[in-house]
Amino acid sequence: MNSFNILTTTKLTLIVISIAFSFLSTVFSVPSFAAQEIILGDYIKTQAPTSSSASSSVSTNIADNTDAVTLTENSQEIILADSLGIDEDWLWLKSGEFLIGNIEDLYDEKLAFDSDDLGDLKIKWSDISRINSRQLFTVRAIDGRIITGTITLEDGMLIISNNRQHKIPQDELMTLIAGLETGGNIWQGKITFGANLSSGNTNKLEYNTNAELSRHTTTSRIKTSYSAIIGVTDNVQTDENHRFLMTYDVYSDKDLFFRPLDLSLYRDPLQNVNSRINVGMGIGYQFIDDGDQALEMNLGPSYLYTKYEFSETQLNTSDSSLAVSVSLDYEREIHNQIDLELSYKITATESELGGYLQNAKMNFDIELTDVLDFDITFFWDRVNNPLLNVDGLPLEKNDFRIAFGLGVSFN
Repeated sequence: MNSFNILTTTKLTLIVISIAFSFLSTVFSVPSFAAQEIILGDYIKTQAPTSSSASSSVSTNIADNTDAVTLTENSQEIILADSLGIDEDWLWLKSGEFLIGNIEDLYDEKLAFDSDDLGDLKIKWSDISRINSRQLFTVRAIDGRIITGTITLEDGMLIISNNRQHKIPQDELMTLIAGLETGGNIWQGKITFGANLSSGNTNKLEYNTNAELSRHTTTSRIKTSYSAIIGVTDNVQTDENHRFLMTYDVYSDKDLFFRPLDLSLYRDPLQNVNSRINVGMGIGYQFIDDGDQALEMNLGPSYLYTKYEFSETQLNTSDSSLAVSVSLDYEREIHNQIDLELSYKITATESELGGYLQNAKMNFDIELTDVLDFDITFFWDRVNNPLLNVDGLPLEKNDFRIAFGLGVSFN
Protein backbone atom coordinates (compact mmCIF):
# COMPACT_ATOMS: atom_id res chain seq x y z
CA MET A 1 0.00 0.00 0.00
CA ASN A 2 2.79 2.34 0.91
CA SER A 3 4.52 1.55 -2.33
CA PHE A 4 1.26 2.27 -4.19
CA ASN A 5 0.96 5.68 -2.47
CA ILE A 6 4.56 6.48 -3.22
CA LEU A 7 4.06 5.53 -6.86
CA THR A 8 0.88 7.60 -7.10
CA THR A 9 2.55 10.58 -5.45
CA THR A 10 5.51 10.29 -7.81
CA LYS A 11 3.23 10.21 -10.89
CA LEU A 12 1.29 13.24 -9.67
CA THR A 13 4.53 15.09 -9.02
CA LEU A 14 5.80 14.30 -12.53
CA ILE A 15 2.50 15.42 -14.05
CA VAL A 16 2.61 18.71 -12.13
CA ILE A 17 6.23 19.27 -13.11
CA SER A 18 5.40 18.49 -16.76
CA ILE A 19 2.49 20.92 -16.77
CA ALA A 20 4.58 23.61 -15.11
CA PHE A 21 7.44 23.05 -17.53
CA SER A 22 5.09 23.27 -20.51
CA PHE A 23 3.60 26.47 -19.18
CA LEU A 24 6.99 28.05 -18.56
CA SER A 25 8.18 26.96 -22.00
CA THR A 26 5.16 28.58 -23.58
CA VAL A 27 5.77 31.82 -21.72
CA PHE A 28 9.51 32.14 -22.23
CA SER A 29 9.97 30.48 -25.60
CA VAL A 30 7.74 32.93 -27.53
CA PRO A 31 10.29 35.08 -29.34
CA SER A 32 9.88 38.76 -30.01
CA PHE A 33 8.52 39.67 -33.42
CA ALA A 34 11.99 40.71 -34.52
CA ALA A 35 13.38 37.33 -33.52
CA GLN A 36 10.75 35.46 -35.52
CA GLU A 37 12.04 36.84 -38.79
CA ILE A 38 15.36 36.19 -40.50
CA ILE A 39 17.01 38.69 -42.77
CA LEU A 40 18.05 37.10 -46.04
CA GLY A 41 20.14 39.53 -48.05
CA ASP A 42 17.95 42.52 -48.71
CA TYR A 43 14.66 40.83 -47.80
CA ILE A 44 12.67 39.82 -44.75
CA LYS A 45 11.12 36.40 -45.20
CA THR A 46 7.39 36.19 -44.47
CA GLN A 47 4.33 34.55 -45.93
CA ALA A 48 3.45 35.43 -49.51
CA PRO A 49 0.50 37.76 -50.00
CA THR A 50 -2.89 36.16 -50.39
CA SER A 51 -4.11 38.63 -53.00
CA SER A 52 -2.40 39.55 -56.23
CA SER A 53 -1.29 43.09 -56.86
CA ALA A 54 0.17 45.04 -59.72
CA SER A 55 3.81 44.37 -60.43
CA SER A 56 6.29 47.08 -59.59
CA SER A 57 8.36 48.80 -62.22
CA VAL A 58 11.89 47.85 -61.16
CA SER A 59 14.75 47.78 -63.62
CA THR A 60 15.82 44.36 -62.29
CA ASN A 61 12.96 41.89 -62.55
CA ILE A 62 12.30 40.98 -58.93
CA ALA A 63 9.44 38.70 -59.86
CA ASP A 64 11.86 36.40 -61.70
CA ASN A 65 14.52 36.55 -59.00
CA THR A 66 14.41 33.55 -56.67
CA ASP A 67 16.04 35.52 -53.87
CA ALA A 68 13.20 38.02 -53.71
CA VAL A 69 10.52 37.26 -51.13
CA THR A 70 7.18 39.05 -51.12
CA LEU A 71 5.13 39.69 -48.00
CA THR A 72 1.81 41.04 -46.90
CA GLU A 73 1.70 44.62 -45.78
CA ASN A 74 0.65 45.14 -42.20
CA SER A 75 1.77 47.17 -39.26
CA GLN A 76 3.63 44.28 -37.62
CA GLU A 77 6.20 44.14 -40.40
CA ILE A 78 6.71 47.88 -40.16
CA ILE A 79 7.32 47.54 -36.42
CA LEU A 80 9.65 44.64 -37.19
CA ALA A 81 11.77 46.66 -39.62
CA ASP A 82 12.17 49.46 -37.08
CA SER A 83 12.97 47.03 -34.25
CA LEU A 84 15.77 45.37 -36.22
CA GLY A 85 17.91 48.47 -35.93
CA ILE A 86 18.83 48.40 -39.61
CA ASP A 87 21.48 51.00 -40.42
CA GLU A 88 20.63 50.85 -44.12
CA ASP A 89 17.58 52.32 -45.80
CA TRP A 90 14.54 50.20 -46.46
CA LEU A 91 11.55 50.67 -48.68
CA TRP A 92 8.30 48.86 -49.31
CA LEU A 93 6.81 48.51 -52.78
CA LYS A 94 3.07 48.43 -53.37
CA SER A 95 3.49 45.00 -54.97
CA GLY A 96 4.81 43.61 -51.68
CA GLU A 97 8.61 43.54 -52.04
CA PHE A 98 10.59 44.72 -49.04
CA LEU A 99 14.07 45.99 -49.97
CA ILE A 100 17.04 46.91 -47.82
CA GLY A 101 19.97 48.91 -49.19
CA ASN A 102 20.83 52.54 -49.85
CA ILE A 103 18.71 55.27 -51.42
CA GLU A 104 20.84 57.36 -53.79
CA ASP A 105 18.61 59.96 -55.44
CA LEU A 106 15.30 60.67 -57.13
CA TYR A 107 15.06 62.24 -60.59
CA ASP A 108 12.47 61.99 -63.34
CA GLU A 109 10.04 60.11 -61.07
CA LYS A 110 12.56 57.28 -60.52
CA LEU A 111 14.26 56.40 -57.25
CA ALA A 112 17.83 55.11 -57.56
CA PHE A 113 18.29 52.33 -54.99
CA ASP A 114 21.45 50.27 -54.37
CA SER A 115 20.58 46.74 -53.25
CA ASP A 116 23.37 44.41 -52.11
CA ASP A 117 21.74 41.40 -53.78
CA LEU A 118 20.06 42.92 -56.84
CA GLY A 119 22.51 45.75 -57.51
CA ASP A 120 21.46 49.18 -58.74
CA LEU A 121 17.72 49.53 -59.26
CA LYS A 122 15.53 52.26 -60.75
CA ILE A 123 12.10 52.18 -59.10
CA LYS A 124 9.09 54.25 -60.08
CA TRP A 125 8.32 56.72 -57.31
CA SER A 126 4.60 55.99 -57.57
CA ASP A 127 5.24 52.26 -56.93
CA ILE A 128 6.71 52.87 -53.47
CA SER A 129 4.44 52.55 -50.45
CA ARG A 130 6.78 53.12 -47.49
CA ILE A 131 10.32 54.37 -46.90
CA ASN A 132 12.50 54.63 -43.84
CA SER A 133 16.02 56.05 -43.75
CA ARG A 134 18.49 57.11 -41.10
CA GLN A 135 20.75 59.07 -43.46
CA LEU A 136 20.38 62.72 -44.42
CA PHE A 137 18.71 63.78 -47.66
CA THR A 138 18.26 67.08 -49.44
CA VAL A 139 14.70 67.29 -50.74
CA ARG A 140 12.95 69.76 -53.04
CA ALA A 141 9.18 70.03 -53.34
CA ILE A 142 7.21 71.38 -56.29
CA ASP A 143 6.47 74.57 -54.34
CA GLY A 144 10.21 75.33 -54.18
CA ARG A 145 10.92 74.30 -50.59
CA ILE A 146 14.37 72.74 -50.06
CA ILE A 147 14.72 70.74 -46.84
CA THR A 148 17.52 68.59 -45.42
CA GLY A 149 16.85 65.79 -42.93
CA THR A 150 16.04 62.12 -42.50
CA ILE A 151 13.02 60.85 -44.42
CA THR A 152 10.11 58.48 -43.97
CA LEU A 153 7.24 57.78 -46.34
CA GLU A 154 3.88 56.48 -45.16
CA ASP A 155 0.31 56.81 -46.40
CA GLY A 156 1.37 58.97 -49.37
CA MET A 157 3.15 61.54 -47.20
CA LEU A 158 6.92 62.14 -47.13
CA ILE A 159 8.09 63.32 -43.71
CA ILE A 160 11.47 65.09 -43.46
CA SER A 161 12.79 65.33 -39.91
CA ASN A 162 15.49 67.68 -38.64
CA ASN A 163 14.84 70.01 -35.72
CA ARG A 164 11.16 69.60 -36.61
CA GLN A 165 9.00 67.64 -39.04
CA HIS A 166 8.14 68.80 -42.56
CA LYS A 167 5.49 67.04 -44.64
CA ILE A 168 5.33 66.83 -48.44
CA PRO A 169 2.71 64.80 -50.35
CA GLN A 170 4.35 61.99 -52.28
CA ASP A 171 3.17 63.29 -55.66
CA GLU A 172 4.57 66.78 -54.91
CA LEU A 173 8.18 65.68 -54.47
CA MET A 174 10.44 67.03 -57.21
CA THR A 175 13.98 65.80 -56.47
CA LEU A 176 15.83 64.00 -53.70
CA ILE A 177 19.59 63.68 -53.14
CA ALA A 178 21.41 61.62 -50.53
CA GLY A 179 23.40 63.91 -48.23
CA LEU A 180 24.16 67.56 -48.81
CA GLU A 181 24.42 69.06 -52.29
CA THR A 182 28.21 68.81 -52.30
CA GLY A 183 30.81 66.22 -53.22
CA GLY A 184 30.56 63.26 -55.54
CA ASN A 185 26.95 62.36 -54.75
CA ILE A 186 25.67 64.96 -57.25
CA TRP A 187 27.93 63.83 -60.12
CA GLN A 188 27.51 60.88 -62.42
CA GLY A 189 29.05 59.87 -65.72
CA LYS A 190 29.79 57.24 -68.31
CA ILE A 191 32.65 56.49 -70.71
CA THR A 192 32.13 54.31 -73.81
CA PHE A 193 34.77 53.02 -76.21
CA GLY A 194 34.55 50.91 -79.37
CA ALA A 195 36.92 49.93 -82.18
CA ASN A 196 36.90 48.16 -85.55
CA LEU A 197 40.09 46.74 -87.05
CA SER A 198 40.63 44.95 -90.35
CA SER A 199 43.78 44.01 -92.28
CA GLY A 200 44.68 42.26 -95.51
CA ASN A 201 43.72 43.75 -98.86
CA THR A 202 42.45 46.76 -96.93
CA ASN A 203 43.98 47.98 -93.70
CA LYS A 204 41.35 49.82 -91.74
CA LEU A 205 41.19 51.14 -88.20
CA GLU A 206 38.12 52.87 -86.84
CA TYR A 207 37.40 53.74 -83.25
CA ASN A 208 34.74 55.72 -81.46
CA THR A 209 34.40 57.13 -78.02
CA ASN A 210 31.65 58.80 -76.03
CA ALA A 211 31.95 60.45 -72.62
CA GLU A 212 29.14 61.90 -70.52
CA LEU A 213 29.24 63.81 -67.25
CA SER A 214 26.29 65.36 -65.44
CA ARG A 215 25.68 67.22 -62.21
CA HIS A 216 22.23 67.19 -60.60
CA THR A 217 21.08 69.27 -57.65
CA THR A 218 17.63 70.08 -56.37
CA THR A 219 17.60 73.40 -58.28
CA SER A 220 19.71 72.84 -61.40
CA ARG A 221 21.49 70.39 -63.67
CA ILE A 222 24.57 70.45 -65.87
CA LYS A 223 24.96 67.93 -68.70
CA THR A 224 28.07 67.53 -70.85
CA SER A 225 28.94 65.01 -73.53
CA TYR A 226 31.74 64.39 -76.00
CA SER A 227 31.61 61.99 -78.94
CA ALA A 228 34.20 61.24 -81.60
CA ILE A 229 34.61 58.86 -84.53
CA ILE A 230 38.05 58.46 -86.13
CA GLY A 231 38.72 56.26 -89.17
CA VAL A 232 41.88 55.48 -91.14
CA THR A 233 41.98 53.26 -94.26
CA ASP A 234 45.33 52.38 -95.85
CA ASN A 235 46.95 55.28 -93.98
CA VAL A 236 44.39 57.72 -95.37
CA GLN A 237 42.07 59.61 -93.03
CA THR A 238 38.51 58.60 -93.91
CA ASP A 239 36.64 59.81 -90.82
CA GLU A 240 37.14 62.53 -88.23
CA ASN A 241 34.14 63.81 -86.37
CA HIS A 242 34.06 65.51 -82.96
CA ARG A 243 31.10 66.95 -81.07
CA PHE A 244 31.01 68.50 -77.59
CA LEU A 245 27.72 69.52 -75.95
CA MET A 246 27.03 71.33 -72.70
CA THR A 247 23.75 72.54 -71.21
CA TYR A 248 22.97 74.25 -67.93
CA ASP A 249 19.36 74.22 -66.72
CA VAL A 250 17.73 75.97 -63.78
CA TYR A 251 14.41 74.53 -62.61
CA SER A 252 11.49 76.88 -62.30
CA ASP A 253 9.10 74.13 -61.24
CA LYS A 254 8.73 70.42 -61.89
CA ASP A 255 8.23 70.82 -65.65
CA LEU A 256 9.45 74.30 -66.62
CA PHE A 257 13.15 75.21 -66.72
CA PHE A 258 15.36 78.03 -67.97
CA ARG A 259 18.49 77.18 -69.97
CA PRO A 260 21.00 80.07 -69.62
CA LEU A 261 23.69 78.11 -71.47
CA ASP A 262 23.39 75.84 -74.50
CA LEU A 263 26.81 75.22 -76.03
CA SER A 264 27.76 73.07 -79.02
CA LEU A 265 31.25 72.61 -80.49
CA TYR A 266 31.60 70.64 -83.72
CA ARG A 267 34.51 69.67 -85.95
CA ASP A 268 34.53 67.61 -89.16
CA PRO A 269 37.40 68.68 -91.44
CA LEU A 270 36.38 66.20 -94.15
CA GLN A 271 33.05 68.06 -94.36
CA ASN A 272 34.84 71.43 -94.62
CA VAL A 273 34.11 72.33 -90.99
CA ASN A 274 37.27 73.23 -89.14
CA SER A 275 35.17 74.36 -86.19
CA ARG A 276 31.56 75.28 -85.60
CA ILE A 277 30.48 77.00 -82.41
CA ASN A 278 26.84 77.40 -81.48
CA VAL A 279 26.08 79.12 -78.18
CA GLY A 280 22.63 80.14 -77.01
CA MET A 281 19.97 80.08 -74.32
CA GLY A 282 16.36 79.03 -74.11
CA ILE A 283 13.25 78.00 -72.27
CA GLY A 284 12.48 74.33 -71.77
CA TYR A 285 9.44 72.31 -70.79
CA GLN A 286 9.10 68.67 -69.79
CA PHE A 287 5.94 67.24 -71.36
CA ILE A 288 6.22 63.65 -70.10
CA ASP A 289 7.84 62.35 -66.93
CA ASP A 290 6.10 59.26 -65.57
CA GLY A 291 9.03 57.03 -64.59
CA ASP A 292 8.85 54.91 -67.75
CA GLN A 293 9.56 57.68 -70.24
CA ALA A 294 10.50 61.35 -70.35
CA LEU A 295 10.12 63.97 -73.09
CA GLU A 296 11.32 67.57 -72.97
CA MET A 297 11.75 70.39 -75.47
CA ASN A 298 13.92 73.51 -75.49
CA LEU A 299 13.58 76.60 -77.69
CA GLY A 300 15.76 79.69 -77.87
CA PRO A 301 18.05 82.05 -79.82
CA SER A 302 21.71 81.32 -80.46
CA TYR A 303 24.85 82.61 -82.15
CA LEU A 304 26.53 80.45 -84.80
CA TYR A 305 30.14 80.73 -85.94
CA THR A 306 31.76 78.48 -88.57
CA LYS A 307 35.40 78.35 -89.62
CA TYR A 308 36.03 76.46 -92.86
CA GLU A 309 38.68 73.81 -93.41
CA PHE A 310 39.05 74.53 -97.15
CA SER A 311 39.00 78.31 -97.13
CA GLU A 312 39.95 78.55 -100.82
CA THR A 313 36.59 77.05 -101.82
CA GLN A 314 34.60 79.61 -99.79
CA LEU A 315 34.14 83.35 -100.18
CA ASN A 316 35.32 83.82 -96.58
CA THR A 317 37.49 81.82 -94.22
CA SER A 318 34.67 81.95 -91.66
CA ASP A 319 31.07 83.11 -91.28
CA SER A 320 28.80 83.92 -88.36
CA SER A 321 25.10 84.57 -87.91
CA LEU A 322 22.26 84.67 -85.43
CA ALA A 323 20.14 81.53 -85.31
CA VAL A 324 17.18 79.88 -83.61
CA SER A 325 17.47 76.38 -82.16
CA VAL A 326 14.88 73.80 -81.12
CA SER A 327 15.90 70.60 -79.36
CA LEU A 328 14.01 67.51 -78.22
CA ASP A 329 15.18 64.87 -75.74
CA TYR A 330 13.37 61.60 -75.20
CA GLU A 331 14.17 58.69 -72.88
CA ARG A 332 12.31 55.43 -72.43
CA GLU A 333 12.86 52.20 -70.53
CA ILE A 334 11.89 49.62 -73.17
CA HIS A 335 13.06 46.65 -71.08
CA ASN A 336 14.34 46.05 -67.56
CA GLN A 337 17.89 46.16 -68.91
CA ILE A 338 17.49 48.22 -72.11
CA ASP A 339 17.09 52.00 -72.22
CA LEU A 340 16.44 54.14 -75.28
CA GLU A 341 17.79 57.69 -75.52
CA LEU A 342 16.91 59.96 -78.44
CA SER A 343 18.04 63.55 -78.96
CA TYR A 344 17.27 65.83 -81.90
CA LYS A 345 18.23 69.43 -82.61
CA ILE A 346 17.49 71.76 -85.53
CA THR A 347 19.13 75.16 -85.96
CA ALA A 348 17.81 77.69 -88.47
CA THR A 349 20.44 80.10 -89.76
CA GLU A 350 21.52 81.91 -92.95
CA SER A 351 21.89 79.85 -96.11
CA GLU A 352 25.63 80.65 -96.35
CA LEU A 353 26.12 78.75 -93.10
CA GLY A 354 24.00 75.81 -94.17
CA GLY A 355 20.42 77.00 -93.77
CA TYR A 356 18.78 74.35 -91.61
CA LEU A 357 21.30 72.32 -89.59
CA GLN A 358 19.93 69.12 -88.10
CA ASN A 359 21.53 66.42 -85.98
CA ALA A 360 20.08 63.43 -84.18
CA LYS A 361 21.45 60.73 -81.91
CA MET A 362 19.69 57.50 -80.95
CA ASN A 363 21.32 55.26 -78.36
CA PHE A 364 20.36 51.83 -77.05
CA ASP A 365 21.89 51.24 -73.63
CA ILE A 366 21.98 47.51 -72.78
CA GLU A 367 22.91 46.84 -69.15
CA LEU A 368 25.38 43.97 -68.73
CA THR A 369 26.36 44.55 -65.09
CA ASP A 370 25.86 47.31 -62.54
CA VAL A 371 28.67 49.35 -64.11
CA LEU A 372 29.17 47.85 -67.59
CA ASP A 373 26.88 48.55 -70.57
CA PHE A 374 26.83 47.68 -74.25
CA ASP A 375 25.87 50.68 -76.40
CA ILE A 376 24.51 50.83 -79.94
CA THR A 377 24.43 54.42 -81.21
CA PHE A 378 23.08 55.89 -84.46
CA PHE A 379 24.11 59.38 -85.64
CA TRP A 380 22.47 61.53 -88.31
CA ASP A 381 23.66 64.93 -89.51
CA ARG A 382 21.99 66.98 -92.24
CA VAL A 383 22.91 70.34 -93.77
CA ASN A 384 20.20 71.81 -95.98
CA ASN A 385 22.70 73.87 -98.00
CA PRO A 386 25.91 71.83 -97.83
CA LEU A 387 29.32 73.44 -98.01
CA LEU A 388 31.87 72.84 -100.78
CA ASN A 389 34.55 70.19 -100.57
CA VAL A 390 38.23 70.62 -101.43
CA ASP A 391 37.41 70.35 -105.14
CA GLY A 392 34.75 73.06 -104.93
CA LEU A 393 31.84 70.61 -105.30
CA PRO A 394 28.84 70.50 -102.92
CA LEU A 395 29.05 67.88 -100.19
CA GLU A 396 26.29 65.39 -99.46
CA LYS A 397 23.42 66.74 -97.39
CA ASN A 398 23.14 63.70 -95.11
CA ASP A 399 25.69 61.81 -93.03
CA PHE A 400 24.84 58.55 -91.24
CA ARG A 401 27.01 56.68 -88.77
CA ILE A 402 26.61 53.76 -86.39
CA ALA A 403 28.86 52.96 -83.43
CA PHE A 404 29.16 50.01 -81.06
CA GLY A 405 30.98 50.15 -77.75
CA LEU A 406 31.32 49.06 -74.14
CA GLY A 407 30.58 51.69 -71.53
CA VAL A 408 31.52 52.05 -67.87
CA SER A 409 29.23 54.07 -65.60
CA PHE A 410 30.29 55.78 -62.39
CA ASN A 411 28.57 57.77 -59.71
